[in-house]
Amino acid sequence: MDRVLIVEDNKLAVEIENDLLTAWGYQTKTCGNSTEVFDSVLDFRPDVILLDIMLPGMNGYAICNKLKTAAETHTIPIIMLTVLNDMEDRMQAYDMGADAFLTKPVKYQELKNRVEWAVRYKKSMDAMEPKEKVVCTLLNLLQAVSPNTYRRGTELARYCRRVAKVLCVVDENMEQLITGCYLHDIGQIVSDDPAGHIEAGLKIVAPLNMHTWLDDYIRYHHENIDGAGFQNDCLSADMRVNLKIMMTVDRFLSLSEQIGSETKALARLKAECQNGEWCERVCKALEQSIRDADFKKKIVTM
Repeated sequence: MDRVLIVEDNKLAVEIENDLLTAWGYQTKTCGNSTEVFDSVLDFRPDVILLDIMLPGMNGYAICNKLKTAAETHTIPIIMLTVLNDMEDRMQAYDMGADAFLTKPVKYQELKNRVEWAVRYKKSMDAMEPKEKVVCTLLNLLQAVSPNTYRRGTELARYCRRVAKVLCVVDENMEQLITGCYLHDIGQIVSDDPAGHIEAGLKIVAPLNMHTWLDDYIRYHHENIDGAGFQNDCLSADMRVNLKIMMTVDRFLSLSEQIGSETKALARLKAECQNGEWCERVCKALEQSIRDADFKKKIVTM
């Protein structure tokens, strides 16, 4: 039986949610304050967490961030519940790692749909564990051979995850994007030549089933949206949104390193987007995620 942990201090809301979930065939457990959450998660091992934002003690944002950054709990889907309904509140929830966001009073069918989706997502993540081990092995190798490349891939994945949340990229597409960010430069363990490391990277991942979608991240990561770069004929109309996210964010990171300022790098990126070199939609999402970063810093220090 699939398990749902309800983190809520409103007794009426707990009763309603518990009755609904039980009727839908879920096993439930409830906790009403932040001090109980982490022990409850480790003891109950839920498939989904329903997390209210307004809690006594540590608020839901901080709890979500802590759960999503802990190795034991980071794969558990979190659905955040709140009376707040501003887009900024939603983006702050996603920036903390939330997988879905529902506004109170919750519509029963919407709750049912999101919990069902979250359970499927958790099961798919659990089934992908062998692939995650392969990715982890490749990352360990990259870190040992080329620490700077490893650091850059990790930074790229962190920014791309936040941008993808703004753009509502979810489920398998998100997982592929993050893996692509980590491994797009895997060929650097063989060659630091711009063209040579692309060919080397493609050969490294060729025996893996995931090469069917990972190849594009390796092959086109030096491209511009307008097709300029080391490869030819990869134009904007042919690109998936994941590629546009990775390529545009990668350009932002390069500019930040060159200029030494996120603000100036973002201004330069905007200008290049207007010239058609990068994806303007991704640039706007990046700007939104940067704007939300200060909020996260404040929350995690509470």
